[in-house]
Amino acid sequence: MATKFGYPSIERYLRSYGKYIIRQARKIIKKKGKKDKGVLLRSLKYKLSKKKGLYDISFKSAKHGDYIDKGVSGKGGKVLPEGSKHKGTSGRKTYIDVDGKRKRSPYKFKNKYPKLSAIKAYVKRKGLTGDGAAFLVSRSIYAKGITGISFYSQPIAWSQEKHRKELMAAFKKDVLNKIHVN
Repeated sequence: MATKFGYPSIERYLRSYGKYIIRQARKIIKKKGKKDKGVLLRSLKYKLSKKKGLYDISFKSAKHGDYIDKGVSGKGGKVLPEGSKHKGTSGRKTYIDVDGKRKRSPYKFKNKYPKLSAIKAYVKRKGLTGDGAAFLVSRSIYAKGITGISFYSQPIAWSQEKHRKELMAAFKKDVLNKIHVN
């Protein structure tokens, strides 16, 4: 097999690892119910490149993918009408990073509600009608935020140890194949 960078076992392993992470990310998105129109699912891709002698594998998604992955902290406060028994919400959202540690979302709603046009389309697909429903959903998202589902970082964290061992085995195979005995 002709390889792009000269290390066939490593390249083959990294390509299979990229496909594995994409499969796991799609499973998480479907399991968490974040596949509305499927734009995010179809946009998941990986890219393998070599820069200055080092391999680099990167994972890409649609524009809104990072918000779904890491979440968006809400403004907090009450979403329910005055006099309600329920308390307000802090709106803080977290995600799991590639090391398996929980971190606060780097994104937050500041002074603007989510785009009402996008919320109207979403509400309509869910069978609700009227601008009032869209406004209420928008206000709730603004206050509570969007929970991150860590669709890329969770599978990377889960597979780190196994990934290291398999990558070393592929490296060993390539090195042994390059050694020439006189």
